[in-house]
Amino acid sequence: MKKYESLYFGIAKDIITPSMSMPMIGFATMFGAEFTDIHDDLFVRALVLRDEDGETVILVSYDLLFHDDSLADTLREYIVKKYGIPGRNLHVNYTHTHFGPAVKGYDFVWYTNEYEEFLIGRTKSAIDRALLCMRKGTLKYASVAGEWNISRRLSVDGEIMLRPNPDGECDKNLYMLKFEDENGKMRALALNFACHPSNLSCYSVLSSEYPGRLCQRIEGEFYGTTAIFFQGFGADAKLRIGATKTQKFTGISYDDCDEVAQAMLQRIKIQLVSGEWKLVPVKLGSDVFCVNLPLEVLPREHYLQHRRDFTVDASERFVPVPGKPDSIEENVNNFWLAHSDYILDNYDSLSNELTLNCGVIRINPDFYVFSMGGEPGCNIAAVLQEGFPDKKIICLGYNNAIAYIPSDKMISEGGYEAGGRSIEEYCLKGSIKPRVNNIFVSGYSDAISRIENK
Repeated sequence: MKKYESLYFGIAKDIITPSMSMPMIGFATMFGAEFTDIHDDLFVRALVLRDEDGETVILVSYDLLFHDDSLADTLREYIVKKYGIPGRNLHVNYTHTHFGPAVKGYDFVWYTNEYEEFLIGRTKSAIDRALLCMRKGTLKYASVAGEWNISRRLSVDGEIMLRPNPDGECDKNLYMLKFEDENGKMRALALNFACHPSNLSCYSVLSSEYPGRLCQRIEGEFYGTTAIFFQGFGADAKLRIGATKTQKFTGISYDDCDEVAQAMLQRIKIQLVSGEWKLVPVKLGSDVFCVNLPLEVLPREHYLQHRRDFTVDASERFVPVPGKPDSIEENVNNFWLAHSDYILDNYDSLSNELTLNCGVIRINPDFYVFSMGGEPGCNIAAVLQEGFPDKKIICLGYNNAIAYIPSDKMISEGGYEAGGRSIEEYCLKGSIKPRVNNIFVSGYSDAISRIENK
């Protein structure tokens, strides 16, 4: 019997900072407004894993808010045609920076075909180079904890508000997969942390935020190592450094962002020097699948009323015009008008269910990576771990742009992530109904069975 203690791995990155003027995405205030500066570059990173039997899995991480399914679909077609790697073996994650360019998905007005083609080309290049430079080595696992994030769900007079909650549910762990070559040198470090970005105060400047800065610091500290960040189930967590004593979140500076990355790096360095790392046997398997989450459908009048709430005449229709809107107020109005109009124009054809993308990577029969589309809350990670108590699970969120994904607990509590204006933000016909926990667990259980039975 093989022990599967070794594997082959490759990693590469490519710059995806726009080389043309274009609008940003991430905040309603920036809807249609072009970026004014670049603080730090954005990257796509590709990590390729291959076990001793030749099974190959590709993970791609982008310094972007997120994207619709068309990007992942294009990449899956590419790896099938060029390398013969099954499409189900590719998994995409977005670090969810709110300071990146407009792309298809969350934005359906301002994205540009020029940047979309540029993004696809750079991603293919990263995948090609990762596969070109495969190294034999080993995989090791460890985690560290720190007070870097905080729950953003605070109960105020019985209502869940987007405010700091020191006692709220929040995963404090930074999970790490270390890839060493045959000489014992670390050549890749994969990071997984659950904390929603959107913290910086300079809305019009491109930046990869704390995930990108952490990768930069790691690569500067460990020559020859490439870092790759995978955003976790962090929809309801933000950086603690932005939480104030007045129970509100404030914008942070680039120095604050760097301070968080530096604190994380110090804990990582201690773990690398003197901490325990578990050698992980690698027997790969992979699957992608969808689950359907029923919606509590809202009447058309609900969206008509939202549209009337704006300061413009309700009879006007939103027409995108190239160039910057005249004011922040106009940006915000145009954002909500566009989304309201989309729902009203497509109300009869919109689905009464939310089709949620999910994925599973088997590292070995005891160790799995679960991915989920949209913005999953941290309680879902707890639900999945409880559903698979005999397995180690790392959770990656944000594999496409679709919606906030709440657990049953979050739905019962309410709040932005479980309904309200987030429904309109994602152009949904209603909020997600309760009793989703069993749907999640059943979907991942079926996927594991399919992998095991191949």
